[in-house]
Parts: sequence; C-alpha cells; structure tokens
Amino acid sequence: MNKINKNGENYRIAPMRFNLVLMMIASSMLFAGLVSAYIVHKPDALAKNTWTQFDLPVQFFISTILVLLSSVAMYMALRAAKQDELKQNSLFLAATLGLGILFCVCQILGWRDLIDRGLPFVNARSEDISASYVWAITFVHALHAFGGLVLVSVALGKSMRYQIHKKELTLMKVAHTYWHFVGLLWIYLYLFLYFAG
Repeated sequence: MNKINKNGENYRIAPMRFNLVLMMIASSMLFAGLVSAYIVHKPDALAKNTWTQFDLPVQFFISTILVLLSSVAMYMALRAAKQDELKQNSLFLAATLGLGILFCVCQILGWRDLIDRGLPFVNARSEDISASYVWAITFVHALHAFGGLVLVSVALGKSMRYQIHKKELTLMKVAHTYWHFVGLLWIYLYLFLYFAG
C-alpha cells in the first residue's frame, strides 16, 4: 500500500505490516466487545444473585510477569537485529519463545485451577456465567498468544539462517509489534478482570 510522507513523496507499507495493523484493530474490537458484555451483564447478574465473586488464579499473575519478561526479550531481539548482532538476535528470540510457551502453560494451569474450584466454562446447573467471562477472555487471548508463538518461531528460524539483519527487518518488526500488542493486551485484560471481579 502506498502512502505519502510529509515531503509529498510516495513510499510503500509492507503488506505484512498493513495486515498486522488491520488484525490488531479487529482484535481490539473483539476484546472491547467481551469486556463491554462483562460490564453490562455483571450488575444485572448481581441483582439476581447469579454472579459469583472469585479470585483469579495465581497462575494468571505469573503469566503477567512472564509477559513482561518476554517483552523485554523481544525488544532486545529487535535491537540486536538492528545492530547486526545475529547470534544475540537468535538468543533473544529463543528466550521470547520460551517465555511465551511458559505463559501458555500458566494459562492452562490457571484454567485447571478454575475447574478445581468448581468454576467451569459452562455451569449447566446454574445461570451463573461469571466464570464463563474469565474463560472466554483468557482463552481468546491465549489463541492470540499462540499466533504470536508461531510468528516468533518463524522469525527464530529465519534468524538462525541469518535471514534477519539490519537490511531485512520486516518480519522482525512485525513479530516485535505483534508480541508487544499481545503482551499489553494481556496486562490490560488481567488488570480489568482483577479489579472488576
């Protein structure tokens, strides 16, 4: 896609980056809808006594720490690529991938904790769907995180073949932007669920 800069000159936006922006807008709207539904439904459910107040699993807090660490690793990976420090780029991408996998493991453990506490995704014996919102929001986010893991894995593979460097940063920048988007999204969702719950 062509755009015009402030000097009146045309320049191209990489299709991958343009598609990423569209996807992030769509994802933001999806989560805005989920959060809005939570906000609208909770007061009515509380009035009908069909809303359970419960603490979030501690694993979700650990996930938040892992997100922050992985964002630092991803930032370092991009910086290394810009400076042609190719081994460091691979190392930090591998760290990002490892921390991202641990994030997903913590999400699974958090869901198991919800089940152990009698808070399944669907409670067939009750109209109480308070836990369902936590399940839906965290599960949809986990799908986004999984997509990020695929993107980071592709970037790592290219980095190990020395195909990411200061003259070829498109994939690295896309992975960097998307990973930070997913991380910031999780922090927002965690804080929302923590304080709203």
